[in-house]
Amino acid sequence: MRLLSLLLLAGVLSFCPYTQANPLREPVRVAHVDLDYLYDADPSQMDRNLDLLIQRIADLGVTTVFLQAYADPSGDGLVKSVYFPNRHLPVRADLFNHVARQLQNNAKVNVYAWMPVLSFDLNPDFDRVTRWDPKTPQHKAQPDPEQYRRLSPFDARARKQIIELYEDLARHAQFDGILFHDDAVLGDFEDASSAALAAYRQAGLPDSIQTLHSDPAFIQRWTRFKTETLNQFTLELASRVKAIRGSQIKTARNIFAMPILEPESEAWFAQNLDDFLTVYDYTAPMAMPYMEGIASEQANEWLTKLVQEVAKRPGALERTIFEVQARDWSKPNAPFISGEIMASWMKTLQQAGAHHFGYYPDDFIAGHPPLPEIRRVLSTSWYHYP
Repeated sequence: MRLLSLLLLAGVLSFCPYTQANPLREPVRVAHVDLDYLYDADPSQMDRNLDLLIQRIADLGVTTVFLQAYADPSGDGLVKSVYFPNRHLPVRADLFNHVARQLQNNAKVNVYAWMPVLSFDLNPDFDRVTRWDPKTPQHKAQPDPEQYRRLSPFDARARKQIIELYEDLARHAQFDGILFHDDAVLGDFEDASSAALAAYRQAGLPDSIQTLHSDPAFIQRWTRFKTETLNQFTLELASRVKAIRGSQIKTARNIFAMPILEPESEAWFAQNLDDFLTVYDYTAPMAMPYMEGIASEQANEWLTKLVQEVAKRPGALERTIFEVQARDWSKPNAPFISGEIMASWMKTLQQAGAHHFGYYPDDFIAGHPPLPEIRRVLSTSWYHYP
């Protein structure tokens, strides 16, 4: 009942494919853009970069831009500053609203504010997500160095400030939707923070990660509790934004491929495809073969399988935006993936039945992916909806 109430509060339940027929939507084509690429200490250079971005997006013929609203120049995923005025973090530059309006007005695209859910560098007294490791001395719980450094979603103080950040974004910028980042995850030995353990007790679960792992029934209940906690928090964030910007604001959330291909891996991520399809206007799988360790010769087969798994749910493809990768982060310096390969991946997605797709990141400074190779498969001017 709590999830149902939040769904109604956020105004998303009416979009659920399991509650009513969902008419065919126009195709969504996405370029996922880092404002970090646009930022420059020299304002005149920043203006030139913006001109490059606007022209690039117009030339691509996409319908939508997922636009970074936070700063991450070091690339470590911990957000220490943002691109909009707010109460809690430094403003690297007040860029987001200006760039979003330029994209909307001059490139004629919808703009989604791409925001983290948990990985903000806020008050050090707030609980961070910690991982209980049975292999460490005294089983000490600490943040996982292989994961985003996240605030605990069970800490009410942290949640309050994150909500206020989203409210500040809504007050200071115009945009069409929100994309929740892939940092909203909890692993199979997370969260062991004091706030999390207290929440488990209140929910009738053991307040010991070791005890939780002692019984498959505990693991199943605990996993669902964590998944629903993250879902409910993003719904609350969306409802606060809609209260300021209006109910027309759309929601999307990134999901890893593994919870789609292997549903039992929900325990490793606290992500569930059926939940996402119910809760958000769009689910955005990271359809990124190299990131998942898939060999290049098997990538198209893997992408086809990913689409087929989503398609098993009636109406799901109408609510799913597949994002392929433009860089190979498995290699040093994350080299560009050729435009030809990216185009072949998008064609594979489309042939498998995907209606909506795009890529991350667009490097409008370097002009990657190359327009001649990517526009024919990406632009709605070239490929019309069947």
